Amino acid sequence: MKAEIENKNKDCTFEGDYIGRDSIRNINKSFNIIMLEDKEREFVVTHNADIKPVSYFTGRETELKDLRQRIEEGRKSVLVSGMGGIGKTHICRKLFEEYLNKHASGENIPFCHIGYIEYNGDMGNSLQNCLKYKEQDNPEQNQEAAWEELEYLAADGKLLLFVDNVNVTMKEDEALKRLKNIPGAVVLASRRTAFSKEFETYKIGFLDVNQCKTIYEKIRYEDSGREVPEDEIPDLEYIIDKLAAKHTITIEFLAHLAQTKRWTVKELRDELEEKGFRLEYKDEEDGLVNIQKSYETLYDLSGLTEAEQNILEAFSVFPYIPLTAEICNQWLLSDAGASEGDDIFTGLYRKGWLQFDMEQESYSLHPVFAKFIYEEYKPGMEMHYVLIESCKKCLEVPKSGSVMECQKYIPFAENIIEKMDMEQICFIDILAYLLKYMGKYKKAELLYRKICRIKERTIGYEHPNTAISYNDLAMVYEYQGKYIKAEEFYKKSLRIRKKMLGEENEYTAISYNNLAMVYKRQGKFKEAEALLEKSLCIFKKVLGEQNLYVDISYNNLAWVYESQKKYKEAEILFEKSLEIKKSIYGEEHPNTAIGYNNMAMVYCMQGEYKNAEELFGRSIKISERELGEGHPNTAINYNNLAEVYLYQGKYIIAEKFCKKSLYIREQLLGTEHQDTIRSYSNLAYIYEKQGKYKEALGYYLRAYRIGATNPDLNDLYVQVFYENLKMVYTKSNPEGDFEQWLEEKMRETE
Repeated sequence: MKAEIENKNKDCTFEGDYIGRDSIRNINKSFNIIMLEDKEREFVVTHNADIKPVSYFTGRETELKDLRQRIEEGRKSVLVSGMGGIGKTHICRKLFEEYLNKHASGENIPFCHIGYIEYNGDMGNSLQNCLKYKEQDNPEQNQEAAWEELEYLAADGKLLLFVDNVNVTMKEDEALKRLKNIPGAVVLASRRTAFSKEFETYKIGFLDVNQCKTIYEKIRYEDSGREVPEDEIPDLEYIIDKLAAKHTITIEFLAHLAQTKRWTVKELRDELEEKGFRLEYKDEEDGLVNIQKSYETLYDLSGLTEAEQNILEAFSVFPYIPLTAEICNQWLLSDAGASEGDDIFTGLYRKGWLQFDMEQESYSLHPVFAKFIYEEYKPGMEMHYVLIESCKKCLEVPKSGSVMECQKYIPFAENIIEKMDMEQICFIDILAYLLKYMGKYKKAELLYRKICRIKERTIGYEHPNTAISYNDLAMVYEYQGKYIKAEEFYKKSLRIRKKMLGEENEYTAISYNNLAMVYKRQGKFKEAEALLEKSLCIFKKVLGEQNLYVDISYNNLAWVYESQKKYKEAEILFEKSLEIKKSIYGEEHPNTAIGYNNMAMVYCMQGEYKNAEELFGRSIKISERELGEGHPNTAINYNNLAEVYLYQGKYIIAEKFCKKSLYIREQLLGTEHQDTIRSYSNLAYIYEKQGKYKEALGYYLRAYRIGATNPDLNDLYVQVFYENLKMVYTKSNPEGDFEQWLEEKMRETE
């Protein structure tokens, strides 16, 4: 167990890897998820069925035809791409509406289900928000329930799914990769030009002048059917082609402006030319080159009240994700010096600044507006303290441990930090902790590195609070299996604490403990044992016998003994640790479940399988209920229970739990994490014991291929993967040349 410390500089706790054991040699994703019944499923499988293009949608017949053909030919997925503001979303909405109408009229269509997902920066969270699925008794299971519902709907290839406004790459959002395996048509609307080879790019270009003219007339004359007078057509064509560069959303904005001001086309042209408004673009690839400058000349923010400006400044920092009216009120009104009675958001919507989604009762600011407002005003912290504090509260992990609500605000917090050049350590740290808690270690690492840089600059390299941040950064390195980096920063933290706080200090003891566990993970058991004994001695002297940190030291020292096959010594310490856990947390707490898990493992290693099964069952029950079936600790429990069944020769049930563990690790940690790699090896061993050599070879090869290129993975593990792979190959191909086969496989890409 890694020490859990209270950060005296901030109001949150930091914890490390406190559960052990991972040694055993078509993924089952049931996780006891309760699915909808077939009779409960509808044609539209997302909550918002009222997906329609704007009333003035026009043109795009060629794009609609091409995309329709690609979809109905069964091509796996289509990426709809192009610069912002030229109508990608409305093309998707038009196709959605078309299939909905055909289904309603009884026409034969190739899809049994259609859905529309509004992407919010995290595919899993977006799916959970938008898809209809069976709510689970355990809220932590809801996201996985949404994924399983989607996969079930798509199983026969007759699902059409639109995902709008995907603004990140698959590397930035690992959950997007899961879409690659969804049968049926998936249409992504994005300004990015490519994701992966599975997503076929379809470029969206500009409308022609006549189509833009139709849009202008529908908006300017409020869809009355009225047309621009014949003598004004040349001026309108000049505006569309020369001043607005046929940029769809700009045509819409100019039409709204003319409608609000009651300008004729000639008056609109005069206004634009007087202010020097002109959009230009280099080519189809580079897009518009001076759009922000042109917008600044046309849309003068000085005509708005200070409160309205403040609101728009805040929106310019946000991602292009709808924010509910309730949250808008909580986050933005106080900074603007306004109240709900002022109806300021409605006013900005009526003036054409904000967009309003009637179904979700939410507001957003189009990126075209957001960019030029941001560039003009560069919003800073000093004008938006309430926004920052309100967002921070929404990020705090609740006592229940469920992060389903607070994870919605991660994209907003990330943008605030980036665009406001945020250096408020508490805000950054709360987000980093949330990301770490959710298993998003790469993002957490970036934020902890930022915190370290800020502290080094402001309070110095030798300050105890800087040591805290080195410790936090080391933890996320450790979680990712980057043990060399973790060791480096744990040592930095330890050196500062010994110098500034002294040898017999609880924080110094914590550093000894954390460094010891990195040594243990690298197989350096003697070094780990010496540091843990030192840590235990300090904790007892400073804090007394019945203390959380004494429990941690007993627990971790026991794991070091267990790793050296000193099972009786380990059992004694695990019993002491469990008793402290019970007295501190009670019988049904996740930390107590860890104690049951640890006792179960040491029983298992001594052949006491009945006792081990009983304690694993108790531990799993608590973990599933309190943490959720997709939590890393639950994955370790599944893995360890699989080992008990394996030792007893119960291979089928061992395989089931090993697959459960592997699935969680792939989703949370990625395929290259050392725990995931070991899970590949574990599952391969189970297949090997069943004589399923083909399956065993596949997983051993995967473990060896990834492990051989991972500098943080212990060489001993890689050698074991190699020997196991060779053994199974020889069993299944007695006459084959293993080295030649392996060389060929290593050249292949998975």
